[in-house]
Amino acid sequence: MTDTESTRQKTEAVSEDAVVPMRHRLGRLDPRQVAVWRTMNPAQRLELVFQAYQFALDAVRTTEKQRHPDLSPEELAWRVTRRMQGDQKLGR
Repeated sequence: MTDTESTRQKTEAVSEDAVVPMRHRLGRLDPRQVAVWRTMNPAQRLELVFQAYQFALDAVRTTEKQRHPDLSPEELAWRVTRRMQGDQKLGR
């Protein structure tokens, strides 16, 4: 087995390990929505992902501002980053 094949197998195993919990969290996907996604080209799907990420970022920023109105812009940015990354120790 070559190094490339070994790396590909490891990547596929890690990817598959990550898919199972994600599917569990998402629940059953609506077949109509899946059909719409399949009609999209890669650029359209990527744009959708960017929009979803921006929506989540805006929602986190808004909730942090509401919970902590006296935060400096720098501390607000770190709180948002920590929540989005899921690492409360980030940047400390």
